[in-house]
Amino acid sequence: MFNSLRRRSAEKGLPVYLVGGPVRDAVLGLPVANDLDFVLAGDAPALAADLAEELGGEVTVHARFGTATVLVDGDRIDIVTARKELYPFPGSLPEVSASNLDDDLARRDFSVNAMALPLSEDSPEVIDPHRGLEDLANRFVATLHPGSFTDDPTRLMRAVRYEQRLEFQISETTLVEMKQTSASGHADAVSGDRWRHEFQKIFEEHRAAEMLVRAIELSVLPAIHPALTDGQWLAGLAAKTNSPPTDYLAALAVPLSAADGEGVSRRLNLPTDWARVVRDTIALREAESSFDGPVSRISRYLDGLDPNAIAAFARISEDPQVAARLSRYLDEWRLVSPVLSGDDLLAMGVPPGVKIGEILRELNAAKLDGLVSSEADERALVQQIISRSS
Repeated sequence: MFNSLRRRSAEKGLPVYLVGGPVRDAVLGLPVANDLDFVLAGDAPALAADLAEELGGEVTVHARFGTATVLVDGDRIDIVTARKELYPFPGSLPEVSASNLDDDLARRDFSVNAMALPLSEDSPEVIDPHRGLEDLANRFVATLHPGSFTDDPTRLMRAVRYEQRLEFQISETTLVEMKQTSASGHADAVSGDRWRHEFQKIFEEHRAAEMLVRAIELSVLPAIHPALTDGQWLAGLAAKTNSPPTDYLAALAVPLSAADGEGVSRRLNLPTDWARVVRDTIALREAESSFDGPVSRISRYLDGLDPNAIAAFARISEDPQVAARLSRYLDEWRLVSPVLSGDDLLAMGVPPGVKIGEILRELNAAKLDGLVSSEADERALVQQIISRSS
């Protein structure tokens, strides 16, 4: 697709530019992602449709923003009509209108992402109107203008993400702007879905734990919800690789009260499965001291909790014994069941009804605690229970 765009640009004089992260990464000598972003000073959806037809791909058009995505054999590119943006109020979605490359680069978040390469030239030079090359050389993450975070507070999270991913530093001026925006309350105007999307991006990063800790240090997370102030449970994840997103979610949830956990879930409009992880992680922390009793009692409590929350808490727990017991529950204890069934109990003379369930639960507890180990043991226990009840 890239070569086809270059050919079209050179032959027809189309003002097409490679922009953003791929240019930054190429300058840094980093691997360039397969997902490339291009800007056209013209009709991007029309160019995308022509490209998809030529290469036998699929095109998806987003008419509101003048953008299109082309998929060919698993590869993807985004082609965007050069545009300028106007934010009616802090945290709002922008009003978009077609424009030129200068306006398109000026709407971007950070100088290191506001560079372009023209596709029509054989030996193109980087177009860099906002000193992105200088900031790359100095290893700085810096905004393009003082109102950048006010326009779009989600850039607060992105600043931290780029700083930690690239192992750069946020410039002093940009740090001041971040603190001012975090204290201004503008983060409240951003929807929970947009904030959750930024969390999801961080959860997928190699240095996710460091990013979240840094976001707490810079008061970004407290600006999103005031209870998100404790990053101590994230420290253990910094040394791990490929942790699932639920580990980071659980690490943020552990210090919260049940009420704050519900508040965070509502603020971020968490899907049901993630909201359960938050709720049940908090419940696990509150019950942590009771995980040294009989196996049956531990299992009875854990049976009502989400397995993803249990697994995450086991991985982040600072108590090796608690972690080991939670892991054994997931791997062994929750799979235990009596040999005898309800039909077997009926055949032994247990009357139908709730008593069947009660005896099965007692058999299961006895098996978990090592009090029975065979069908004969279970039958003997049932006879004891029948005798006890008569």
